[in-house]
Amino acid sequence: MSTASMSALVGWLPDDFGHDALGLAARMATTARAAGGAMTVRACTVLPRTWPFPSMAHVDAEYRRWLEERGTDAAARADAAMADLLTPADLGSPSAFFAENAAESAALTAAAATHHADLVVLGSSDGPDDRFTPGSTSETLLHSSAVPLALAPRGARRHTAAVSRISCAYTGTPEATDALYSAAALAVRWNIALRLVAFAPRRSTTFPPFGGYDAEDLVTSQWREQATGMLHSAASDVTSAYPALSPTCAVGSGGDWQHVVDSVELGPEDLLVLGSSRLGPLARVFLGSTASKIVRHSPVPILVVPRGSRFAR
Repeated sequence: MSTASMSALVGWLPDDFGHDALGLAARMATTARAAGGAMTVRACTVLPRTWPFPSMAHVDAEYRRWLEERGTDAAARADAAMADLLTPADLGSPSAFFAENAAESAALTAAAATHHADLVVLGSSDGPDDRFTPGSTSETLLHSSAVPLALAPRGARRHTAAVSRISCAYTGTPEATDALYSAAALAVRWNIALRLVAFAPRRSTTFPPFGGYDAEDLVTSQWREQATGMLHSAASDVTSAYPALSPTCAVGSGGDWQHVVDSVELGPEDLLVLGSSRLGPLARVFLGSTASKIVRHSPVPILVVPRGSRFAR
């Protein structure tokens, strides 16, 4: 990845979710531009591949013409939407295009490789506002992508201000370290704040509780103390590598995942960075159960970093 600029590929459909993905890409481009950098943005629409056997009645040719018309129209709508959100310098060449493939995830992966995209931006499937709900394409990419994935919650198009803080979920594992240093590199590139966060739900209290009614409170208190120490140690390592950064730390806990995520007070200014699970192949995303829960409950955009890869400074 070039240290001078980055490139984002948006999975585009001319609907609300496509506009959410494009809106997030525009926010990231605005953030990069404000720091004196750049992020070029392209939009790709994937259309179903035509059936392999031509019809004697030329139905296949007619279907192909109809498909190409759809693709051309989708690209034109993307160009129009990007013209409203981005400067000419933010646009890649081509700025919008369409591809044919039986699998949308495969087409986006190929397009990302062809255009040397540093990340792929995806909109939510149908779901609650301000949450990202994976669909079939994003679910596949969340278990196979070789490049980072930026996930736009439903309604992300409403938020246009630049990102001003990166919150990185850190667990102390090698996979979390890849995400940590990618988050640090982005914070330096974009000249914004970095915060390290740890999440853990509190187990439900049994009745009668084993070890007394205060046992769960004691375990939670000890865990928070250990997590705080882990985060401060990681923050010290980051500062050694990136002297310009002064990361802050926050520990989230609660009775369920929604309370856990809410407890660290993620706001409109945040981009939440996650690492992938150790179960995934090297240099690929594999979203484990904990990360999946964070994705579904986060009220802010998320950047998932594949295991074994890091953003450069």
